[in-house]
Amino acid sequence: MKDKETTSIKSLSQTTRPYPSTQRLTSSTPRIGPKYFPPNVLPDEDDDMEQPVPSLTDPPSPISTPSPPTTPTPASRGHHEFPPPPTNLLTREVQAVPDKGTPTAAPSDEQSDLASSIHAPHNAPDDHDMDTPPSTILQRAPTAEEEAILAHLAHAGTNRAVLSHDGPNHRTTLPQFTPTPLGGFPKIHMSHSAQIFDYLDNKVLLAWFQVEHPKFMVRVLDHSGKDVSERAAVLAERIRASIAIIADFVHQDAPPVRVSPPQPIGGRAARELPTSFLVHKVSEETKNIILEQRIWSTLDITFEALPFSCLQPPEFLFCLSGFTTSNTETVLKAVSDVWTHDENRYRINDIFSMSEIVEEELVYKATRNLIRSIRVELLDFKIAGGLSVPRFNIFASSPSNNAKTWTELRGFLHILEYPTGLNGCGIAVALSPCQICHSLAHPRGLCPFPNLPLWNGPKSSSRNNSNSSSSRQAGRSKGGRPGRNN
Repeated sequence: MKDKETTSIKSLSQTTRPYPSTQRLTSSTPRIGPKYFPPNVLPDEDDDMEQPVPSLTDPPSPISTPSPPTTPTPASRGHHEFPPPPTNLLTREVQAVPDKGTPTAAPSDEQSDLASSIHAPHNAPDDHDMDTPPSTILQRAPTAEEEAILAHLAHAGTNRAVLSHDGPNHRTTLPQFTPTPLGGFPKIHMSHSAQIFDYLDNKVLLAWFQVEHPKFMVRVLDHSGKDVSERAAVLAERIRASIAIIADFVHQDAPPVRVSPPQPIGGRAARELPTSFLVHKVSEETKNIILEQRIWSTLDITFEALPFSCLQPPEFLFCLSGFTTSNTETVLKAVSDVWTHDENRYRINDIFSMSEIVEEELVYKATRNLIRSIRVELLDFKIAGGLSVPRFNIFASSPSNNAKTWTELRGFLHILEYPTGLNGCGIAVALSPCQICHSLAHPRGLCPFPNLPLWNGPKSSSRNNSNSSSSRQAGRSKGGRPGRNN
């Protein structure tokens, strides 16, 4: 009798709905109550394996014996809500579904009985689409470290592209050339935007127009037009060799660079000679690098690279002398007061109104912007005996790119006088280009390039020493005293 007592829910389930291979018990005597279900006798390991099962009704039996009325009936454990089993338990039990075209072995009787049992794991009816076979790849949420890896892989291409290019402020450093100083090389101020094309023969200029881009201009430092005319081929080859070094640094096995020398108007007998060369047959990247650094100086040659264009007028206007002060603020106020004087301001308005600026409001705005852009630079100019006579370079940004407008405006401002109450009156003085860098903003003795660190180019006294040596030799050959013709 003890062997037949039910001791677990699992035994009760097997009794009420046995496996097909188990014979159904004929005894239908109910066994309920605390006598048969003492508390805390169910093993805990079965809880995790049991699924909540609906309340089942015993099949009718030929002999029915009612339960004693005085026996309390405990709540059926079939209605108890168990927590759902962990997902990983189901995941381990899911088997791959073979393809429909793959023959499979017929299941044995034991496997069939086990599959039809209520304890066999089944998926809920809404887990899979009826028309779609279940996938063999199990879906799961990625972990935090997996999400981080996938996020970085998604941006891997962009990161590689960023590191494969130079930054916008990158400076090319080659040991043959003077490195770019902090703040960049000093700016070379020209008399007008197209100065690099001055005195160039028209046929040569038209031929240069027809050369396809990329192309740019080069002006050799410390060489006059006469030097360029007499040594055009030599200078062109030195320019080509220097640019070839830069081109090979940018692109290995770069095609040969072409450098075209200038030809003056009227031939070699001309008094005014050009100083610029045309560089072409280079890549766009090479051109941009050369133009960005602008100054390239080696022990053999130093040149300035300029774009093949003249879109923006120069900021340098003129140089004033006559002030008895070195205070730039005093000079700035004097220039601003003169330009804002009613008569002068009206004249400036008239000049702008004849340009591409046609609306009256925009004309007034252009004049205001011009006056606000005034900038003054002190030039420590000295005369014979070392006496300091300060000069002041005047700069301003033109609101108009029209060549005629800028020429008229500069001419008008150049003839004005700039008086002060206590510090003299400024008047524009004649200018000569620097023999080293060709800038109009300073004489050769004040050229800033020779003072740059690791400067390979010409020094302040190099040309003077050469001229002095030639003069002394000429004086000796004529029987005169050394230095007489200096």
